[in-house]
Amino acid sequence: MDDKKRCINCGRPLYQQQGIWLCVKCNSHDIHAARIFIEEKESDDSVFIECPGATLYEPGTHNVIAGVKFHDNDDPFKGYKIIDKPMYAPNHTRRRRIKREALGQIRRCQACQDYTVRMQRKEGPDFFIPSSKFPHRTKLKSIQHVTYEP
Repeated sequence: MDDKKRCINCGRPLYQQQGIWLCVKCNSHDIHAARIFIEEKESDDSVFIECPGATLYEPGTHNVIAGVKFHDNDDPFKGYKIIDKPMYAPNHTRRRRIKREALGQIRRCQACQDYTVRMQRKEGPDFFIPSSKFPHRTKLKSIQHVTYEP
């Protein structure tokens, strides 16, 4: 039995390039010219950070009941651990580009940070702070906890 993957058009063996199976005959010889493999690169003024997810606190306290708990609140480079299960905002992004000077201050993506703050409010997660942009809105839509990366 042949365990190699074969092209559905010509039947020739496929080769793997950066996680994608390609056929030599059916694809362009200069596959990089098509720019399907665009790699994000760090520049001198910005870096990428990985978002570990949101943190849920026990109401009225700073005790973490689910999500990410950082070992040191002042230094995100000391790492974190997951309490109970990972929590993510519905529009979580895994990688985020930030300015190099903000590297020690920003720990997660903007969606997970907003989610952490929203779930920590004493008024409740669905409490809406009045805004001049939306004068008739009185309540936010309820959100469901997401324990997988969307």
